[in-house]
Amino acid sequence: MNSRPPALNSLVRSLRSTKVLASVLVGVLTLAVIGVVLVTMTPLGCGVGLKTLSNRCATYVASTIPSPSPFPSAKPGAPPPYTPPASAPYQPPASAPYYPPASAPYYPPASGPIPPDGGPASAAYPPFYPPSSGPSGTDFVPALSLSCRLPVYAGPPGSGGFIVFPGGTFVADPTSSVSLPAGAPSPAPGYGYGLTGLTYDGAFSKWLPVPRAWVSPDGSRYAYTSGNSLYVQDVNDATNTALDTTHAWTIVAVLADGVYASVTNTPGLWLLPYSGSPHQIASTGFWQAADNGAAYGTTTSAVPQGASSSVIKLDLATGAISDWFGRTNSQASIVGFDSQGHPIVQVSYTSSGSEWWLTTAPSTGVPLGGSSGYYGEPTFQGPPVGDGHGIWFPAYYQGFSGNASGMVLVVPGSGTYWMSNISGQLAGACV
Repeated sequence: MNSRPPALNSLVRSLRSTKVLASVLVGVLTLAVIGVVLVTMTPLGCGVGLKTLSNRCATYVASTIPSPSPFPSAKPGAPPPYTPPASAPYQPPASAPYYPPASAPYYPPASGPIPPDGGPASAAYPPFYPPSSGPSGTDFVPALSLSCRLPVYAGPPGSGGFIVFPGGTFVADPTSSVSLPAGAPSPAPGYGYGLTGLTYDGAFSKWLPVPRAWVSPDGSRYAYTSGNSLYVQDVNDATNTALDTTHAWTIVAVLADGVYASVTNTPGLWLLPYSGSPHQIASTGFWQAADNGAAYGTTTSAVPQGASSSVIKLDLATGAISDWFGRTNSQASIVGFDSQGHPIVQVSYTSSGSEWWLTTAPSTGVPLGGSSGYYGEPTFQGPPVGDGHGIWFPAYYQGFSGNASGMVLVVPGSGTYWMSNISGQLAGACV
């Protein structure tokens, strides 16, 4: 099957062997090169102690340690990390400041200083005599020695009693629980049936369920209203008489000749006699009190705050109206009478409290005291009552020895005397 000569076959076999050997040699050389590269480029070369690679080994090992920084360390020979050029903080484009349109400054209307109010007349007040202490140093001793009982009450029926002198102590009187006759107005809550005030009638030793101005001077009768009717009650026998049933009345005073009253919320003054028909005395004025042949009031029912008003007088016999008393920058009103029928006027100043004046003639009077709170002086706090001893006032006192509420007695021409540390609404004269 083999047509070639033997020599040729021998040559072919020789070439084949050489080719195989060459292929083997090429493969071995290739593996050797790859091994050298692996040894020199990996930690393996560092592990076999190749001194020529020591620098590379140190660099490689260091580069494989994780960096504590979130950013990897730069390799030797690498360019530094990029840092942007520094720049100034952002500034918006400059603009001119805003200037609002020019306007003239505000000037309030020109006014002068507040005018003087003409008082209070504190320098002219009667001298004040506070209470003294007894032998123990704590006993209360009134500044003036009296022997009488001053009726007072606290508000509701049954709250009446007496401040007893000497001593100035209080004794309650249960008989002060009184009420108006049947058919009288409905009561104020908590004050009993139809109660409008309390008066102690010394002439009959009875408590009456009305203010003192509604009781006749001799204590024999008192008046009250109910709806469109005005009644008079006899204190002795309790008989009742209707003087008028056609108007809603406001009682001004009960005097010897009848009841003086005004139609509610209407200017003018009427007399409702105990017998006979009512007749009008004046068609103008708002009247507050009457005694000793005259009524006193104001021309208007009220004035705005800061405005002034003064007291006018009405002669009950002739109907003539005249100016009586006032003070600059103040509002004046009648609050009572002394035992001679002289009006006591309360003057409320615009900026300095109130004071009370005893008036004896047109534009003539003497100051009794005030409510401006001067240290060491009593402050009057309520309507007064005049009697043969002087003029009584509920009062408040602030002094070196402390503060107290109580009663003072003003004796015109003498002084003001602290009489008791018990206060209340006055219900009559000290008898």
